[in-house]
Amino acid sequence: MVSSTNSLKTSASAPVTGAAWMMGSAILFAAMNGVVRVAADLDMHPFQIAFLRSVFALAFMLPFCMRGGVAALKTKRWKLYLLRGGAASTAMLFWMTAIATMPLAEATAISFTAPLFATVGSALILKETVRARRWSAILFGFAGVMIILRPGFQTLEPGALAALAAACAMATAALCIKALTNTEPAQRVVFYTSLILTVATFPFAFSVWTPMDMDFWGLGVALGFFGVTAHMCLTYAFKAADASLVMPFDYTRLPFVALVGWLFFAETVAWITWAGSALIIGSALYVAYRERALAQPTTKAEPPH
Repeated sequence: MVSSTNSLKTSASAPVTGAAWMMGSAILFAAMNGVVRVAADLDMHPFQIAFLRSVFALAFMLPFCMRGGVAALKTKRWKLYLLRGGAASTAMLFWMTAIATMPLAEATAISFTAPLFATVGSALILKETVRARRWSAILFGFAGVMIILRPGFQTLEPGALAALAAACAMATAALCIKALTNTEPAQRVVFYTSLILTVATFPFAFSVWTPMDMDFWGLGVALGFFGVTAHMCLTYAFKAADASLVMPFDYTRLPFVALVGWLFFAETVAWITWAGSALIIGSALYVAYRERALAQPTTKAEPPH
């Protein structure tokens, strides 16, 4: 009876715990994006920024991973780790380019299309059934992107295309995280992700490398700290509760990023960006809702859509 009661308490608190971890991740990612912009304003190339973020994140992770010895790093899921690392590396390079070259809030809003890309990918690649309601939501979401970018009314920035490419890669990486956390501890997931990111981004960084002074090294340390702690929070969020429950709280990144942009870079967010963001977020939330509903047993009162 006691164990049953404890199980119910744990089940009830899981969404709250997952939401708290996800909001912590959102705050830390907003801070990291601010540091990236500072480095870019000091003329550091986005590829070099990506490498520094990865290598210092790896350095921060080593003490935690080494506590369990080499045995703590053993895994049989190398293929999934490599897929996760490759997707994360692609997302990282494109994302650093995006936030170094366009307003932080706009780049963040575009990144929220990642769940929409994940649904499209599940239909086209995994051959999952995606019916009219979710396709409609996806179209509304991408309409929100068009509202933000306004092609034909203003010049389409390369950073915006980079943000869209990053969102595609983020979708793949997020699916891998959820699959890995079913069997792998959070520290191991973040460690191997950081390791693969470091190796993958090094050639790009080497090709554009500029000498580093103490300010740049300090920014690298800050990037690593915020990056690894944000990913730890993200991984713990997925372990605490279902992705459909915690992902909506990831959208708190937008107001946090907008605040960072306003306080430190005098960036203001136009009303049309908020409007487009609302469409993107609303459509992503609806897709998440439908996927969760369809994962449950259907009843006669509600056929699948």
